[in-house]
Amino acid sequence: MRQNVFKRVLNWEEYQKDLPASIDKFDWRTFQLEYRDYIDLAKMLQLVPGIGAFVGAYANYKLMDKLGETAMNGYRMRLLKEKTINHHFI
Repeated sequence: MRQNVFKRVLNWEEYQKDLPASIDKFDWRTFQLEYRDYIDLAKMLQLVPGIGAFVGAYANYKLMDKLGETAMNGYRMRLLKEKTINHHFI
């Protein structure tokens, strides 16, 4: 999964051509199902009285940690790409 996302980001200019022109044409159902499948177990455990709050806090912490790492790596990739492009023109 991560490798697919990495390849998609590396070839973003090509990938974005396949994206819908309007946000209204985006496949929100598929997006929601993928998201649901990712956090399904954590959300079910949140329903258990007594431990639900702790499970929710832990799941949110891990999700935010992964989101932060992904954002930083995306920014690094962007900087490297800009540096490479600028280097070719010097």
